Amino acid sequence: KHWYQRRVRAMRFVQDITIGEGESVPPSTRFTKTWRIRNTGAESWPPGCTLRFTDGDQLSNHTEVTVGQVSAGQEIDISVEMCSPPDQGMFQGKWRMCNPGGNFFGDAIWVIICVEKGGVLAVTQQLNSNSFDFQHNTSAGSSGETHNNPFNMGME
Repeated sequence: KHWYQRRVRAMRFVQDITIGEGESVPPSTRFTKTWRIRNTGAESWPPGCTLRFTDGDQLSNHTEVTVGQVSAGQEIDISVEMCSPPDQGMFQGKWRMCNPGGNFFGDAIWVIICVEKGGVLAVTQQLNSNSFDFQHNTSAGSSGETHNNPFNMGME
């Protein structure tokens, strides 16, 4: 590697976790957009890096989200609370990683939604987030996990 490649911050989009590209969302509906990204650089991102809205339809009251220190090779999920517009149609917003000095780096990531009255995805997401107290566990299948299931009606 050349000397200048070691200091370049790098980020790669991995996948949409919620609200995939072009998914149907009802008008005026709150939802959480989550992307999975990877630090593909050789160094950790310093504290103070943010994910910033840069272009397109601003579907969130937030124009930036603080991202903690991310080690080289590490994947993280970044979530932004959003709301679909009252009008039907296609809407898209572009977001970019930004270092503490204000310089953008890595892939552009997008939220692209189709707002239509019959949209069901965000409603499903709202039901899931309101009904479950879910803790992500990276060691799937380990014994002793506790899940708060609203449907067990105290039968545990």
